[in-house]
Amino acid sequence: MGNGKRESDSPIPSDLRVSPRQARARETVQRILDTAAVLLDEVGVDGFNTNLLAARAGVRVRTVYRYFPNKSAVILALAERVVSEWDAWAQGELANFDGDADWRTAVEHATRGLVQRVRELPGHAAIRRAMRAVPELYALDQQDNVRMAAAYARALRQLDPQLTPARARRVARCLIESTAAIMDVALAQSPASARGLIDELLEMQLAYLESILA
Repeated sequence: MGNGKRESDSPIPSDLRVSPRQARARETVQRILDTAAVLLDEVGVDGFNTNLLAARAGVRVRTVYRYFPNKSAVILALAERVVSEWDAWAQGELANFDGDADWRTAVEHATRGLVQRVRELPGHAAIRRAMRAVPELYALDQQDNVRMAAAYARALRQLDPQLTPARARRVARCLIESTAAIMDVALAQSPASARGLIDELLEMQLAYLESILA
């Protein structure tokens, strides 16, 4: 799944200690974040540190500190990049929701695709786990859920213009939050168990939408 974007093409965080203006500096920041994504999958948040990051990225520790004041700043920057990638991917998925489309297929494609994307891309599953434990990351996740619910609500109103904007936002938020909650559980399961959970999630969501959409 995905939109073809490579990790190295992802946006540079805007709140770095020093903004990388030259191409080489930007490449260094991307390499640091790419390496952080792999390391988080391997060692988790507790085992992650800047010395290990610098060694694996092939840079000096002071180079990491030039852009990031501590390991928490690295993880937050990576989380912001991951969220940006999720948003870009989800916007492409929501383009499949229109009056002539089979919305059931679109919902299933989007939900299964998100779980697969988070499971397979470096750092994404680790960031999901961290979002449940780190207040700053949880806040980032909730802000993103609000944005995505607003976009999902617009897509739902394309399917059924009779839905009021307020009802569409509530429905979309329920869909977003239920997907995130079950996905977090599924990511800790075996692939077979995860598929079963997502199957049940989709059955619930499709029945819910059937009762709402005209």
